[in-house]
Amino acid sequence: MSGMVKTAVIAAALNKSRKGVLERAQREGWAFVKKSGGMEWMEARLPLDVRLALAEHGENRPKPEALKLCGESFMPATDRERHTAFLRANLISEWERGGLRKEDFITLYNSGALNPHLLKLLGKVALRTFYRWEANLKKTGLDGLTPHYSSSSGGAGESLSDSEKSLLQRFWLRDSRPAIAKAFRLLKENYPATNCTYQTAARYLKSIPQAIADYHRLGRTAFINKHQPFMDQNIWQYKSLDVVVSDHHCLDCVVMYQGRLIRPWVTTMQDYRSGKILGWCASVNPSSLSIIVAYYMAVIQYGIPRKLIFDNGRDYRSELLNGKTAKAKVCTPSKLNEDEEIYIQGLFHMVGSEVSFTMPYNGKSKGRQERFFGVLKEYFSKDIGSYVGGDTRERPEDTELYYKSVNGKAKRNDVPLWDTAVDALGSVIAYINDQMTSNGKGMDGKTRSRVFEENLPADVRQADRETLRFALSKGELRYVRNNVVRINTDTLYYHPDLVRYSGRQVMVRSMLTTDAEVQICDLSGRYLFTAIAGYLFEGDDLAAATKRLKSAQKHNLLWLAEMGTGEVKAAPEYDTMVQVAANKYKQIEPVNINKFLAPPEEELPMAAGAENTNFKTEPSAPKRVLINPIDAEPEAYL
Repeated sequence: MSGMVKTAVIAAALNKSRKGVLERAQREGWAFVKKSGGMEWMEARLPLDVRLALAEHGENRPKPEALKLCGESFMPATDRERHTAFLRANLISEWERGGLRKEDFITLYNSGALNPHLLKLLGKVALRTFYRWEANLKKTGLDGLTPHYSSSSGGAGESLSDSEKSLLQRFWLRDSRPAIAKAFRLLKENYPATNCTYQTAARYLKSIPQAIADYHRLGRTAFINKHQPFMDQNIWQYKSLDVVVSDHHCLDCVVMYQGRLIRPWVTTMQDYRSGKILGWCASVNPSSLSIIVAYYMAVIQYGIPRKLIFDNGRDYRSELLNGKTAKAKVCTPSKLNEDEEIYIQGLFHMVGSEVSFTMPYNGKSKGRQERFFGVLKEYFSKDIGSYVGGDTRERPEDTELYYKSVNGKAKRNDVPLWDTAVDALGSVIAYINDQMTSNGKGMDGKTRSRVFEENLPADVRQADRETLRFALSKGELRYVRNNVVRINTDTLYYHPDLVRYSGRQVMVRSMLTTDAEVQICDLSGRYLFTAIAGYLFEGDDLAAATKRLKSAQKHNLLWLAEMGTGEVKAAPEYDTMVQVAANKYKQIEPVNINKFLAPPEEELPMAAGAENTNFKTEPSAPKRVLINPIDAEPEAYL
């Protein structure tokens, strides 16, 4: 029978499997003839795209020039719209093959007598609509048959003016997240002449791109987490201690601390490669000090991290951790008391860890850290006995009973104490490190401690305790006055050698672990000596304090004497400027200026018998007369 096509031929033309062709034929209701070898399809009643594919496949079937498979409307359309265009083209093909008048064909089609399956898929068609479809098909091919459900000239809310759209955006795109109904009501109040309906306003606001809506309604952080791209880091390139991340986290439970209920915080230092917690510190209020404790624990137990990654939080930007610059007064050969900028090292730089900062409050930059906090919530906060939930959706019903009695229920007093909770927290962190396996990137079902040990390099840098002790200090510039330096306006620190720097600035490093002493350094940061607190404090024993004070004063005087022995002395004739001037103008003998300044001596009466003495007086030397060099004659200089 001519005009019949086998399934294999159609499959080859469409580049599909036979199963795919049969499924589409069943879905679209292709006409076929059953034969002993299987089904053969009526070519004249196949969809247009199938017939065109058969013609291009080399079956020597002419390709209708008037038909266009795709164009400006067909390709941008949705799958549903393209499917509708094929069904309309099939209906027109049915009419062309039947030879009936359009009126009779549409009547029979709508009654279901011609192709009930096509009628079920396409629905009933009006005669005027069929005329329009046929004209569009001749003119533009499938473009003319493609509906435009998904597009319009102005999109959702095309009937709204620019002013109405602007007002709706202003009322709805707020961080207070108002409802659409409220934005619509505000529009009606501020623009009484509007004809906008609630449905139109809702369609328009929902058509605003989700990224824009989230940025204005949920905030910048939510926008970053939901819509901004992030780096998919190569976890396998890192070794243990190559990168350590840190963050604060508020635990989802309450504990009793000094008679009041608080939600404790924990600061952690986590190895990025293995996810192991190397150091941690529980605190009532996290600060740079809790960061120092966690870092100190990590360095003492495992070694110095090569790089530290923090977010841009205030605590991690602390000058105590990262150092600072300051201006000091120094004497230079060219200027007196010149301002010189010096650098006061921070903890991380002194120990030897490089610091990098990520975007603030971005969980994706420290993914393993955030996942650990989720594990800590599940295995610690929910089991400690005072779980309060991370938000209102997770909050247990009896949470308020921790604070007061409600609805006749007594206030709960079974709240864990601070020390008990801290001990339990340490046990849970050790359990997560040593016992819990992970299937994350690079973990292969192993525990965090095992992955840390397997990837730990042999050349891990270790910090001695003296270095850490020096690093655990806060550097400040202070003036030396009266042989002491003053810290916090109350405490005076003394060392005998401070007299050498009296009136000058020194760098003082206050110890974080004790306030009994401070380390004195020069302006370049070089350690000089350690000054102690309260040495000159009067206290209860005045005699002992007086003895210490006299000893300090005596030391200063001895230092002055030692400094004086090495000085170059002036020549006797140069004791005053008068002698300097006299020597310059050839007056060799020094002038006794005292006789010009002192009053004339009176002649005292001689004692009895003194006039009879045999003492002879030597003649006095002739007096030297000073000559004014301006008026002098040349002979005066001979």
